[in-house]
Amino acid sequence: MEKFKILALALLVTLAFQSCSEDEPPAPENEEEVIDQVTLTFTPDGGGDVVTVVASDPDGEGSAPFETPDITLAASTNYTLGVGFFNTATNESITEEVSAEGAEHMIFYGWTEGLFSDPTGNGNIDVRDDDVNYLDYDSNSLPIGLSTTWTTGTATTGDFRLVLKHQPDLKTAISTVETGESDVDLTFNLIVE
Repeated sequence: MEKFKILALALLVTLAFQSCSEDEPPAPENEEEVIDQVTLTFTPDGGGDVVTVVASDPDGEGSAPFETPDITLAASTNYTLGVGFFNTATNESITEEVSAEGAEHMIFYGWTEGLFSDPTGNGNIDVRDDDVNYLDYDSNSLPIGLSTTWTTGTATTGDFRLVLKHQPDLKTAISTVETGESDVDLTFNLIVE
């Protein structure tokens, strides 16, 4: 009889632990954003033609790469670049989410040296401390990259790359393009004329 009581007590304790663990809410997942369209809007300072380029992923999360049209900018011109991210399948702007979760996101930029007179160099994809003129910052005063400024150089052609990184609990003043997961990694042909 004593054995039966011990066995029954062990069974009750086991059931109690299982029911407690089942009642606990699951840990929130920190999933990558689904982005199938990226819009780059270059607005010249002091007026002039706004240049809008839309990159799209024709099959969403399928194997086809993004289609990235050429970007054509005027030489020796100051531009403000605004970047928009969208999930067209759900008709959702991901831009607001990236901004609201700025402490988890950063856009890194890279380009062919000589495309821009400001910032100079080739961007911060290869070296985090290289110059990029960020205009937006997260709650920790770290750059996000949805808004930046650029001054084109003389007539030339080269690559312009942007990488949106998702860095939850990883973004710091020294985190790099290798930190976290890439939500988007696009390279455009940029023409300065």
